[in-house]
Amino acid sequence: MTTQQLAAFLDGFERSAHAASVTEENYQREAAARLKQLAEERAFGFRRLNLMRTVVAAIRECESEDDAVVKGSAAFLHEVGWSAENESQQEALEKFQPVIRACWQMKQADAESEPDGGAKPAANPDDIGQQLSEFENWFGKARNGPFLSVLEREIMELPLVETC
Repeated sequence: MTTQQLAAFLDGFERSAHAASVTEENYQREAAARLKQLAEERAFGFRRLNLMRTVVAAIRECESEDDAVVKGSAAFLHEVGWSAENESQQEALEKFQPVIRACWQMKQADAESEPDGGAKPAANPDDIGQQLSEFENWFGKARNGPFLSVLEREIMELPLVETC
């Protein structure tokens, strides 16, 4: 093997090594982006769950739809940390109220079911999901960002204090 052939042979290994490095770096970027996406989906899922648990708990004992809207709205505001004193928050609250109404209607469907196990009035759990999805879509377009980002809580780490 001549010196030129040996150099070409080594150049081939160098190209292969650099290509593998680029492939690895691309994969790491893609994996990091996918992990970030999955983490956001998980966080948003739990935020959505906690919000809806709070709203449903708030309307559980309501006798009327209007009462449910008032209590559900208060629960919504508390959960997102708003006061609805500004126009933007008030608008978002009004856009969320169909979600509260759908929850109340579902609750009423359960309450009004026939004692003999007969058919329940028309109320569909998908209605709640549809209303919530419409609200989140509206918010995302109107505020240029996902609604569930509003529910992000910064976790304050406290120093560990040992006592004797």
